[in-house]
Amino acid sequence: MPRNRLLLIGVVAVLVVGGAWWYFRSGRENVAIDLVQQFPTAKQQPGGSDSFAVTNVTINGESKRAITVKNLAGSRITWKITVPDNGWLKVNLGLLEDGWKLPGDGVDFRIGVSDLKTYDELLALTMNPFGNASDRRWNEISLDLSQYAGETVEVIFNTRSGPKDDRNGDFAAWGEPRVVIR
Repeated sequence: MPRNRLLLIGVVAVLVVGGAWWYFRSGRENVAIDLVQQFPTAKQQPGGSDSFAVTNVTINGESKRAITVKNLAGSRITWKITVPDNGWLKVNLGLLEDGWKLPGDGVDFRIGVSDLKTYDELLALTMNPFGNASDRRWNEISLDLSQYAGETVEVIFNTRSGPKDDRNGDFAAWGEPRVVIR
């Protein structure tokens, strides 16, 4: 009987370890803060319901829950968060497919962090799917926030028209913005 118990304990241990390995290997993220869920509490500039919307967006066959920008006249979304240990900001940047056929100079995406004293720009990227076919997709971005661990900061998403301020086709989307723990 003791031998059967040891065998049973061994089998259970193997199953637990195997299940944990499969769960973490399968790419599941440890999402600490879902910024789409927190969108109603975010500060929006310009304000009003006409500037931003949360919706499902499909770009090049890949769908994501996203915040779309309807007004690129210096749009900004700001979340106040406490950064977890080993926190990373993950977001997918894209332009809606309707804008791919319209000549323009693209959209500038910028991400920064502020402690209300200083502003650190973490990303500045222009996407122009009309002029650059490789921009006709979601562009996944991962930014290390570990230097802010334990601090309450503002995470700021800025969106503007491209370098020539040509707003033609500027249908920007922030896909699945979230803070994950690695």
